[in-house]
Amino acid sequence: MPTSDSLSGSPWSGSWDRHPNDPAHGTHHSWEVWNRNDDADYRLEVPRFVAEFGWQAPPAYATLRRALPGETLAPDSPGMPHHQKADDGNGKLESGLARHFQPWDGNFDRWHYLSQVNQARAVAAGIEHWRSHWPVCAGTIVWQLNDCRPVTSWAAIDEDGRAKPLYHELRRLYADRLLTLRPRGGGLMLAAVNQSAQAWRSPLTLRRMSVEGVTVAEAAVGLSAAARTVAEIRVPRDLEPVGPKEFLVADADGLRTLHFPAADREVPYPRQEFDVTVAPGTVTVTARTLVRDLLLRADRLDPAAEADTGLVTLLPGEEVTIGVRGWETPDVEIARSALYCVEPAR
Repeated sequence: MPTSDSLSGSPWSGSWDRHPNDPAHGTHHSWEVWNRNDDADYRLEVPRFVAEFGWQAPPAYATLRRALPGETLAPDSPGMPHHQKADDGNGKLESGLARHFQPWDGNFDRWHYLSQVNQARAVAAGIEHWRSHWPVCAGTIVWQLNDCRPVTSWAAIDEDGRAKPLYHELRRLYADRLLTLRPRGGGLMLAAVNQSAQAWRSPLTLRRMSVEGVTVAEAAVGLSAAARTVAEIRVPRDLEPVGPKEFLVADADGLRTLHFPAADREVPYPRQEFDVTVAPGTVTVTARTLVRDLLLRADRLDPAAEADTGLVTLLPGEEVTIGVRGWETPDVEIARSALYCVEPAR
């Protein structure tokens, strides 16, 4: 005898009188963003439970090199389409990149990095939106965790067990406590998601900043969210970023969320400058400018290497220490060559 309720399939609205994928009832599959639309379109609906959604990205570079030995890698090099099983998968990847980033100009390493960034951001856009609408949306299931082939796919972990940036992002997105900024009602709303069993009370700092690292306006407010609730805080108008040269930073209890009102291809980021130091088991990066979505691609240090940190944005003067396993000969220049970030608009 079954010991818990179950559904015979998904999506399922609970009744033949409703469309099986009705977002207001039962389980919902959300694939319009991947197939056709920008990830901002996740905000157009609040399903009761999202049982499938996702975005593709290529596997780690070392995994591709193992699967395609000797091939000059490009998105359309012979082995890449062979390892792409989605209908028009590469076309959808390119459309997603074009909406957010400047052309990658034939540089495979940039394409690879930006595709993995776009995957992490697209999935984050959905989860942050849906979690901010608890309890109407009671949960989400990402397609998918891992893979059984060395392919470009929706997986967060590739066939060789190497984590994509999405894997680390999922740890942040599904933590008991989450901050997210989103447009609402002609302004900006901060949602403090608290799925822990304890109330969440903390100072909250809001900073409107320029991409040069200058604080344009700042305010400190109190954050208070009861256990297993979502608290909403309207961002004051004078703190809303204006134009592509500004962004908003919200910090509370060691958590951070950012809001950039413009696509990266329109943002005049300064040329990124940062210092790198290495020690056995760590790589430390100290930013001298804004550094957006810094990523240490550990498999470029050594195919056996693993990093414990994914994408991180640093403000001027901030630093991050990334734990690295499986790299036996630390070298500053090699570490620097394995660090990637979003480049300035041209």
